[in-house]
Amino acid sequence: MKVINRGTEDHKIWLFDLAHGNLKDKQILQGFLKYYVLEGYVMANVVDDMRFHTHYGLDQIRQSKESLERVLRVAAEV
Repeated sequence: MKVINRGTEDHKIWLFDLAHGNLKDKQILQGFLKYYVLEGYVMANVVDDMRFHTHYGLDQIRQSKESLERVLRVAAEV
């Protein structure tokens, strides 16, 4: 299985777009699955990555977490 490095430019762009509300629900879910779930990580790791590896403010991090939670809840109901 190919390991996907969470430090790639694609990952950084996904985090940026998540923090700035630029992603559609499908893109949020795909990125979370690609960069986190398939690598054995959880939603808390997204928050940690934003908190410790970016300059995003608490509001952007909170909004990102809420968007991710919403998308996951919707996907779980299907």
